Amino acid sequence: MSPTFFAQQPLKINQEYLLFEDAKTKEPVIIVNDSTGYRGFNFETRFKTEFPKPFQLSLFNDYQFQIDGVTYFAENGCGITLAFKNNTFTRIDNSFSHKNQYSAIPFVHDNKPHLFSGYGLFTEKNIITYYDFVTNEWLLKQTSNVESITPRSSPFFLKKDVNLYVIDYLSRRDHVLDEYIRRLDLNTFRWHKEKRINKNIPLFNITYQHNNRLQIDDKIVSFYDKIVEVDIFNNFIKTFDYSIFKNIEAIKYFQRSKMLTYVYQSNQNYYIISEPYTSLKSKLISEMPLYVSESYSIFLYGFFIVVFAFAFCYGFYKLYVSYKIKKGQLLYSVTKDLFFVNKKNPLQLSPLNKAVLKVFLAQKGSFFALHSLNDALSEDLNEDNYVTINKRRERVLKDLKFELSNVLKMPKESVFSTRSSQLDKRMKEIKINIIFREV
Repeated sequence: MSPTFFAQQPLKINQEYLLFEDAKTKEPVIIVNDSTGYRGFNFETRFKTEFPKPFQLSLFNDYQFQIDGVTYFAENGCGITLAFKNNTFTRIDNSFSHKNQYSAIPFVHDNKPHLFSGYGLFTEKNIITYYDFVTNEWLLKQTSNVESITPRSSPFFLKKDVNLYVIDYLSRRDHVLDEYIRRLDLNTFRWHKEKRINKNIPLFNITYQHNNRLQIDDKIVSFYDKIVEVDIFNNFIKTFDYSIFKNIEAIKYFQRSKMLTYVYQSNQNYYIISEPYTSLKSKLISEMPLYVSESYSIFLYGFFIVVFAFAFCYGFYKLYVSYKIKKGQLLYSVTKDLFFVNKKNPLQLSPLNKAVLKVFLAQKGSFFALHSLNDALSEDLNEDNYVTINKRRERVLKDLKFELSNVLKMPKESVFSTRSSQLDKRMKEIKINIIFREV
């Protein structure tokens, strides 16, 4: 590349301009003041022209098409169509300002200008329109499965051979995002679902303006606060710093010369300059995979489902076991000599009730002779008669049955079990149906 490009001085222009590629010479052209044009990477060639009235230059910066040596322009929103050849602009359409496809995707197929998607009349679109050189009007192109792609505007896009690739995920901010790369086969005009976008990619500070996004070889490149390269074929998205930051307003890439020409703003003035892409970008800041393969996604999805199911079942089992244990469980603190349902609230038991409960604790849930409780029910067995002790025992067991049934949420009849002794049927045995745990 000639070193003059690196030493080039920017050309100062006004805010109203039209920047495009001349389809015949493959060089940049910028029109200012409706009548003055500059061409070439150094803008040394100046010429006079006349832009069609009453149209505004800046309304034709978004949709430009190079076909058979002629540059065609469609007005933002679609409709009005111009041609540029031999430094002359001509209006060629029999149409009107549609105002129906702002921020659409412009592409050429079968030597005809096309537009996909866009925003207009308060709705986003998933339609494809094309300019018909016979009727000189924009017509609707039918697709066999248009319902498979959601309406959108200002998506990232790339055209390669007979395929148009569309990425919605990186550019939309306030709507439900399409997580998949979509591919339009231009031979059949049928949409196909491709790779799924990596959800870990941060959403960039991207506006709805087309002028700062373009295709460089087989990559989509955007120029905002950082330079972002999107490579759908090699699965990466890279972010670069500028060598010297430029507040870029509009930018074009010229495939044959590998050059960029862009308009930037500085101190409220507008300038245009050309330089190689490699001199505009600087160090690599970050790199991430653009998409995840479906097989890997399915594997991860299945893995997380299995893990979640296992965790849920295990948690439910532990909760169930804990519930079953706690339902019939008493804690006993040896150091504090207290019974608890939980570690915070001790049972408020009378001395006799507590003494009897400790007898059951010592028996560890086994049957034992009912009269063995008598030792805990009397301080002096020689003075307390048999009838008094039996009545005291019945009262204490009744109190415990009521108290334990209430705090452990179990039926009163389930607290104790009794039976006749296997050695002497005249003797009664008792056990408590509660699990004790010493803490």
